[in-house]
Amino acid sequence: MPMFFKPDDAETRRVELVEELTELVGSLEGGSVSGIITTDALSQAILQYSAIANALNSEVPAYYLSPANSFSLKLLSKLTEKRDVLLGRIYSMDDLLGALKRVEDDSLVFVAGFSVLMGRSAEGMLALRRIVDDRNLMLVLSHSTLELNELDLTGEFRRLFIIPGLFELLMVMRTNSYRGHYRLNLSIIKAPPDFIRNIGEHSIPIDSRAKLFLG
Repeated sequence: MPMFFKPDDAETRRVELVEELTELVGSLEGGSVSGIITTDALSQAILQYSAIANALNSEVPAYYLSPANSFSLKLLSKLTEKRDVLLGRIYSMDDLLGALKRVEDDSLVFVAGFSVLMGRSAEGMLALRRIVDDRNLMLVLSHSTLELNELDLTGEFRRLFIIPGLFELLMVMRTNSYRGHYRLNLSIIKAPPDFIRNIGEHSIPIDSRAKLFLG
């Protein structure tokens, strides 16, 4: 049975995903799900460490879940002095749903390698969405791939994330460099209502952030 409520913007917790992107896509909010594809290691590092560092700096509990050993406290320390992120290893959709039931309410949960988890299904995605709403989580599902059909990004999001309509933000991130300068190239497929004007292609300079990870 559906439940109705009045939104209270004053009580919504927010965490910036990557500071340079805030004007384009806003901040992560409680009760939101973001699906982000990265096409290179640098864009994935910028995404996951920036989001987690911003959560910790805002006193928001942060969790990192992945099927691989792919987290570095050394890289996190480039963005924050805080180290109290909690790590978890997951291998299936059931593992992810179980983990989401154990994290603190109102927290950030970053999932790397989501699309290699076993047992992903439409039913699992709906169950995931319900947990995020019930616990007011900020959930980021990410997947890094070198093989992406740039001519059918909508189809790629459907293949990797099953039900794109359940997400507040859908985006592809890529980095490139030329003569020592770095840019972050974005394809924003879906954005929160206040930022729908920014759906499309963008390229922004990101020298200082890129060099933090490469230096």
